[in-house]
Amino acid sequence: MEEKIICSMDGVAIYGIISICIFVAFFSGMLLWAFTKKAGYLNQMASLPLDGGETPSNDQSNAE
Repeated sequence: MEEKIICSMDGVAIYGIISICIFVAFFSGMLLWAFTKKAGYLNQMASLPLDGGETPSNDQSNAE
């Protein structure tokens, strides 16, 4: 039923074209961003989920 309503409207095809263009532009932009980043930055970002938010320190006074 919804198909018939949508198909009966004029100019609906432009929404599909616009959505594909937005997707391609975003995907291309993210690929460009990823390829322009330096390896050190990417390695640092990759290790963030594993560090637990702790900052490395040599101070042993907080150790339990």
